[in-house]
Amino acid sequence: MIPLLHFHLNALRIRPSESGTAARLREFAQRISAMNAYLTGELQHLLADFEVRGVGAIPYKGPALAGSAYGNVSLRYFCDLDILVRKRDFAAARDILAARGFYPYQGLDVAQQSVMLRTQCNVPFTRDDDRTIVEIHWEVAARNYSRALSEQEIWARSRESSFKGARVRMLAPEDLLHALCVHGSKHLWERLSWVCDIAQLVGRGPQLDWDSLICRARSTGSTRLLLLGLNLADELLGAMLPQKIRAEINSDAQVGRLTRRVLEGLFEDDGAAEGMRGYFAFQMGARERLRDKLRYFLYSLGPTDEDVAQLSLPRPLSFVYYLLRPLRLLRTGGPAHLQGRGKKELPR
Repeated sequence: MIPLLHFHLNALRIRPSESGTAARLREFAQRISAMNAYLTGELQHLLADFEVRGVGAIPYKGPALAGSAYGNVSLRYFCDLDILVRKRDFAAARDILAARGFYPYQGLDVAQQSVMLRTQCNVPFTRDDDRTIVEIHWEVAARNYSRALSEQEIWARSRESSFKGARVRMLAPEDLLHALCVHGSKHLWERLSWVCDIAQLVGRGPQLDWDSLICRARSTGSTRLLLLGLNLADELLGAMLPQKIRAEINSDAQVGRLTRRVLEGLFEDDGAAEGMRGYFAFQMGARERLRDKLRYFLYSLGPTDEDVAQLSLPRPLSFVYYLLRPLRLLRTGGPAHLQGRGKKELPR
């Protein structure tokens, strides 16, 4: 939230005394702005390369979200780039990144990447000693984590939009909102900035088709994941939700319980749902249907990038990852190992 805090203090002409805190706020805001400008430029180059190669690409989160939600890429902190491609285009996207000096994060080889293609929704690539990270997505969430948005639907509803003077394909506003609610729930809404993204999209975006959004959420069993994000935006930031959405929220008591659980942990270092057992219980409670709970249980036993990076196996032996996964969970015992790659830090 540092960029927004710094921006609004300046807009209100509030000049904190030149204390250590004020100096650090200004320093962090400047560093984030510089990093955002660099990453935005890198994204523009990559999108141009994708277009030349004939590979469809949708920028997801990062600069694209900052521009659509805040109208200014410097007002939202991000430290990597997320690009959505069709699954069939993953190898081509990997080659494009390789031509710009990127290599798989944690050194994942082709066999390990194929495991990720079957079990997860993205593969990260890195450059410059992990200072520049690009995640190639083929879905916004792993299929067993949430089936909220399918590849075919995402591309069918995507639309061209202006970004930094170029025409690029973007997620439909409803799909972006839905995807961010799923993402926030996966990570226990541990960042206030993610809630702010939801409030900004609700308040700033074009007229949302709430009826179709709720209909898709119901059909995919992700209604509670969606309503949790919207309710947090309302509770914390007064998002202007339609009455029909408030009625949906009020009709599901579990949404209220999950909201309170997030709020209890949001400003605590350890969080209310800290620990593997608490994280698992939270995720189970965020699902309405038994079949979705079962899918999540299977997802939690599947390997993450951290698991796959420990060992390279040929495809016939990939079942070993599933045998090693429970042992590694017991040894590490934290929710980060259920989520995959850990928390990101401020730019160095």
